Amino acid sequence: MKNLVMKTSINSYDIFIGQNTIDRLNDFTENYDKILLLTNKTIGELYGQKILSNLPKKKTYVYKIEDGEIYKNMETSMEIFSFLIENNFSRNSLIICVGGGVVCDLGGFIASTFMRGLDFLQVPTSLLAQVDASIGGKVAINHSLGKNLIGSFKQPIGVIIDINFLKTLPLCQFKSGMGEVIKHSIIAKDKSYFNFLIESYRDILKLKPEVLIEMIYESCKIKKEFVEKDEFEKGDRAFLNLGHTYGHALETLFDYQHISHGEGVAKGILFEMQISKFLGFATEEYINSIKELFSLYKIDPTPIYIEEETLINVMKKDKKNTHDKIKFIIDKNGTLENIPISKEVISEVNHSFKNRILKGVIDIGTNSCRLFIAEIEKTDNKIEIITPLYKDLEVSRLGKNLNQTGVLSKESIEKTYYIIKRFKEKADSMGVTELIAFATAATREASNGSMFVQGIKNEFDINTLVIPGEIEAKLSFNGNSNIYREKIATIDVGGGSSEITIGDYNGIDYIKSFPIGVVKLTEMFFSDENYNEETLLSARNYLKGFFNELIKFEGNNFKIIGVAGTVTTNVSIVKKLPKFDEKEINGYVLTKMDLEENLYLFLSKTLEDRKKIIGLEPNRADVIIAGNLILLTLLDILNKNSITVSTVDNLEGGMVLNI
Repeated sequence: MKNLVMKTSINSYDIFIGQNTIDRLNDFTENYDKILLLTNKTIGELYGQKILSNLPKKKTYVYKIEDGEIYKNMETSMEIFSFLIENNFSRNSLIICVGGGVVCDLGGFIASTFMRGLDFLQVPTSLLAQVDASIGGKVAINHSLGKNLIGSFKQPIGVIIDINFLKTLPLCQFKSGMGEVIKHSIIAKDKSYFNFLIESYRDILKLKPEVLIEMIYESCKIKKEFVEKDEFEKGDRAFLNLGHTYGHALETLFDYQHISHGEGVAKGILFEMQISKFLGFATEEYINSIKELFSLYKIDPTPIYIEEETLINVMKKDKKNTHDKIKFIIDKNGTLENIPISKEVISEVNHSFKNRILKGVIDIGTNSCRLFIAEIEKTDNKIEIITPLYKDLEVSRLGKNLNQTGVLSKESIEKTYYIIKRFKEKADSMGVTELIAFATAATREASNGSMFVQGIKNEFDINTLVIPGEIEAKLSFNGNSNIYREKIATIDVGGGSSEITIGDYNGIDYIKSFPIGVVKLTEMFFSDENYNEETLLSARNYLKGFFNELIKFEGNNFKIIGVAGTVTTNVSIVKKLPKFDEKEINGYVLTKMDLEENLYLFLSKTLEDRKKIIGLEPNRADVIIAGNLILLTLLDILNKNSITVSTVDNLEGGMVLNI
């Protein structure tokens, strides 16, 4: 175990770093009347019993918050305040914060404000919290307009860093912590720590205990030196904010959900280094050495081009600014300075990253509209998805009654326009610089489809491509053929059409868009919820005839890959997921029996009761039976017993289209 002593104007406290250091928890509790163990649900489930075994049972209370930066806000704070009041906590009580940066920041903020101040102990469980949030006494919560805007300075009574917590830390969160670790190595005057991170990266990534302890110790030591020299951030402590002006802007634009703090800081460091280079200070060689260090830890530090007005407005709200001037940490040949930078320089540097942007794609389907936002890179007229950031779906029923009327109804068009408006607002708020749309079966077939598309251009200035069914099928296939390096058949059941594509990453053997989907089939056979033996048999026979040409592939050696809402909904129902969870759904093998059991469940309930099934979106309840009938028919014809569900579909394909 290693130990540091933080000396501040208010108190001095120990920072313990090692393995099994949480065994020391009880050493801090003797003089307090009550103890609040503040943690999140993930840590509570993983380590709750272990932590509680080191605390006095009779006076310990537990409060678990939801996971995520979005919960580091005033609403959560007020809920905790109420809990403390209801349970008669006093100024002689102790708060123990066990969690990542969110818990450490939030718990410290609660301790600094409740009854004008309680003692608190930091037990950071993420690498980011261990090297940053838990030490130094800066405690804060977020506001919707910016990160850490509401807070104060409050020093803990101690920090217990146990590296055993890192064994269960997701890789993405470990990388986030490494963003701050690398930042410390850059701002340190002695570059030995920078070199240590290069030489030891393999052992660090393997989580070798002695190397991790040394890395965390040195990182905390660097931060400790800045804090002790400038406790209230009036001078040099501001250098700890290297990368944070731009990084916090990204976190704010992304609603604190779609980028980790460390990733934001990494991109911010490169942004500030590019400013330093533009001003004639940092060299390309030095910047490349920083890029190479990030790359060793699989961290992408390349900044994203954001529309200038959006970027400037968000950065203006950063708490480090004064007199409406945006400050950055500039590296002047090894000497750091915290200085205001003009909008012109910010704009020039921002434009230097114009090949790395945020792009949005809207899929305007027969049954629903979907939005996909991703960080992409454009090189040599090719587009590569760097990081998927955001997805949304809303049922539109654009193709409602299209079979009978041949036109898109005014009601359906207005509802779809409303959804597109909401999607555009979301894209704009995240700083998306390129937003496109593509429309499928309903728009293709409607006599007023071109008028509908022109309306999108007039109302929202979005270019919309009406794609043929075969192109729609190819978009879904291309994304999956790069994942499954074997022969596959992708099945995409939509509202107005169903696409089947067979092939592998070398090429496509068969592709066809069949003009039947869940909305069409429902309107043809079950428009009055008339599910009975006769209508079900008629629908099945119709589908068998419709897909009859696929019988030539019966028993062929390929994997069935299912995409889109019908298959993902069936997985959600099987797993009883209250909301869409891509990690739980992607890659799940949905069996024929699963589909049949779900179909039986649907048929046993009225429409209103189907809407209450866990995992089934209420807006999909009236067409889900048709979806299962289509899937089961296709499995029968192809003589297959299962479908591997993929969340990669035509949205990913549309993302790499140049329109």
